[in-house]
Amino acid sequence: PAVRTVTSGQIASMPDATVPELLRHTAGVQIRDYGGLGGLKTVNVRSLGSQHTGVFVDGVKVNNVQNGQVDLGRYCSEDLESVSVSSGGPSSLLQSASELASSATVSLRTAFPDFSRPWSLAARAEYGSFSTGSAYLSAMKRLSRRSCLKVTGDCRHTAGDYPFTYTNRYGADTTARRQNSDLTSFQIGPSFLMRSEKSLLHLKGNWYHSDRGLPGPVIRQAGPSLCGDRQRDDDVFIQGNYRYSLRKFSMKFAGKYAYSCCNYLQDTVGNSSSRRLDLHYRQQEACFSAAAAYRHGNFGFSLAWDNTVSCLDSDVSGLSGKRRWSSMLAAQAEYCYKDLSVNASAVYHHALDFSSRASGTSQVSTGAEIRQPDLSCDRISPYLSIRYSLGNFRFLVYWKNSFRLPTFNELYYVAAPSANAAHVLRPETVDQFDFTASYSASAGPWSCGCRADLFYNITEDKIVWLPAANQFVWSAFNYGLVHGYGCTLSMNHSFVFRDFRLDALLDWTYERSEDMTDPQSAWYRGQTAYVPLHSVSAVVSAEYRGWSLSASFIYNSVRYRTSANTDANLLDPYADLDLMVSRKFRDFLKLSVAVTNVTDSHYEIISRYPMPGISYKVVL
Repeated sequence: PAVRTVTSGQIASMPDATVPELLRHTAGVQIRDYGGLGGLKTVNVRSLGSQHTGVFVDGVKVNNVQNGQVDLGRYCSEDLESVSVSSGGPSSLLQSASELASSATVSLRTAFPDFSRPWSLAARAEYGSFSTGSAYLSAMKRLSRRSCLKVTGDCRHTAGDYPFTYTNRYGADTTARRQNSDLTSFQIGPSFLMRSEKSLLHLKGNWYHSDRGLPGPVIRQAGPSLCGDRQRDDDVFIQGNYRYSLRKFSMKFAGKYAYSCCNYLQDTVGNSSSRRLDLHYRQQEACFSAAAAYRHGNFGFSLAWDNTVSCLDSDVSGLSGKRRWSSMLAAQAEYCYKDLSVNASAVYHHALDFSSRASGTSQVSTGAEIRQPDLSCDRISPYLSIRYSLGNFRFLVYWKNSFRLPTFNELYYVAAPSANAAHVLRPETVDQFDFTASYSASAGPWSCGCRADLFYNITEDKIVWLPAANQFVWSAFNYGLVHGYGCTLSMNHSFVFRDFRLDALLDWTYERSEDMTDPQSAWYRGQTAYVPLHSVSAVVSAEYRGWSLSASFIYNSVRYRTSANTDANLLDPYADLDLMVSRKFRDFLKLSVAVTNVTDSHYEIISRYPMPGISYKVVL
């Protein structure tokens, strides 16, 4: 009951089966979307913040030491077997220390090929409104009965020039077409898989390139809104993981090296008051993870050790390069007796930040210069859960303590940066309390399941950072104390009779996230930024003899830009309905026609970043 999973079948039935859209239909999950295909898309579970949500690809964490943000828009859903969200404790005894330390996890699992065939080929082509097109290609060759080689690639392009209407709370409106919102990207990734009855080896590489405009927020003014800011990214990584298991003993090893180069260009088009900037940020990361688990009778034990070295260098004036070494040691114990299981774990986290070179130069620092760390942190994060099964019912109650370190942007890349001292920010600490009850049953052609969650979170020294001038420049500060509580309800239903199949999924979330920092403040207990009080999502799909019809619906109630819950900061509720009709030809060809935002509603998820209206696409 601790994990919600979207399977490959559900991915195929979604009108817009991107990773962010899949997660939007998961109870308790919010996606922050800055508009269009090229807009930044990050995940936030139960309003804890995207930096508290660890994103893992095939069990290896995706890190961004600069800003902590992982853009989910770059991941291709066609290459995924499943997308899972865990809002609390471990989903298995054998987990890495990073997975145990995260407040919530999003796990992307690559689809493994079918070993029964000597080779296979998969391709997709898509074209739609606003000159939006994409293509995907995957080729697999079986090398032996137990190994294969797979190569995938995809490319995307959009002009992003969708029309929008923006109206503020005082009635002033702007009708225009989005400018500088284009995106061109491509990626290619080879992978090697070898498996046996007791072991699994998976090696994977990837190169991603993108060039996008940063349109900035919409501000009503006398004339067209112009912004020439651009961002170019080149990311390369290679990773591998190995698993081995016997009846009582299992272990896994994982390693990764990643290099990222980001070029940010701040142009002066339409804004003569800004100065031209052409900045380069280079990140390198190397990580290694090892875990082992042992079961004996009713008891289970595991140990995990993670080490990560992250480096960030830039040509920003007045800033030195930064290095962070992070080490985590985790211990987990589990006791199972009949339908009862108790799980406890603790993660020890040690981290050090160093300056790597003198400000404004490219010279490597001497040993004497790096002995004194810019930041040092030692923390222990405990966890305790109790699970109980009673027939078709499952119950789970847990408490989890976790924290996150401030990112390099929050510590060093501030308005008045200092090469010798960190920005004064305290680590953010979270205590999560949760009770979950779930039920599942099936009879003949019917199957159904439902789930209810009650949760309460206490966040101390909460770090909040919101876009200032554009998507690239942020402001960070400690909020103080935030209490979050609420409930989620999820229901799924399936009916299969001969050639007909009907699936339905419904999620509802009620959530309060209150700023408890200053009882004397006029905004005490105000709802924090961008957290809707109510959110509803539904997906319905029907299949019959090669034809399929699917609909997805999203509703979010009113939200506020800040914890100052005034009319000026209010964002209107919105609803989004998508439809798709598909037809299969033979066994290998499928044609789909999709309409997104059928009602052509004009709304914004992030203030002043309007979302596209109605749009169309054809997928082959």
